[in-house]
Amino acid sequence: MHIFVRSYIRICKPIVIPPVLVIELSFMTLLALILVLSPPLFSADDHNHDGCENCTCGQKSEDIKSNASDEQGKFNFSLKDLDGKLHDSAKMKDKIIVLEWTENGCPAVKPLYKANKVQKAAAALKEKGVHWFSVCSTHYNTVAGLKKFKEAKKVQHKILQDFDGKFGKKIGAKRTPHVFVIKNGEILYQGAFDDRRSGENYVVKAVDEILAGKEVSTPRTRAYG
Repeated sequence: MHIFVRSYIRICKPIVIPPVLVIELSFMTLLALILVLSPPLFSADDHNHDGCENCTCGQKSEDIKSNASDEQGKFNFSLKDLDGKLHDSAKMKDKIIVLEWTENGCPAVKPLYKANKVQKAAAALKEKGVHWFSVCSTHYNTVAGLKKFKEAKKVQHKILQDFDGKFGKKIGAKRTPHVFVIKNGEILYQGAFDDRRSGENYVVKAVDEILAGKEVSTPRTRAYG
């Protein structure tokens, strides 16, 4: 303790500031205040907008945010079903779309179709104006094989071909089943079809909340499969 006190006293000698330095510091402080309090030399309205196609000058912050979100990658698709008919999500504006990644040989998918869970959910949501599509992104699947699966399981909704996996990769589908609920290209729910323990259907719940004008309470769950 004694050594600490002596060292402290030795370090903390009084500092004498020369008068000239005091004047210089006062001048610099005054100059800084003038710069801070002065109005800007240029405003957004003074800017020359000629040729400024992407300019955001003069826009409100919420407008700029809106423009930015519009430019972000939307998860729209244009895929053929098993009969060769093209389905373009851009033509389903303001509609809720369910995309359920499936694989007719997957051990996690088979029980859902065997128990008619997917078929019933798709039919129930169709009555509410929702578009339900199964999507197959497995390269070794064939149209003939999926048609046989569709007939055997009495599937009424369309199965879309994504055998090269491009759209599946873009949206982030990693397993089967993996379900996405989108509207105008925006993902509102993604994850599992249901809770395998409680039986709660996450997809139906999410869609019902969207239809009621609510935010999805559980926008993401862990897909199994």
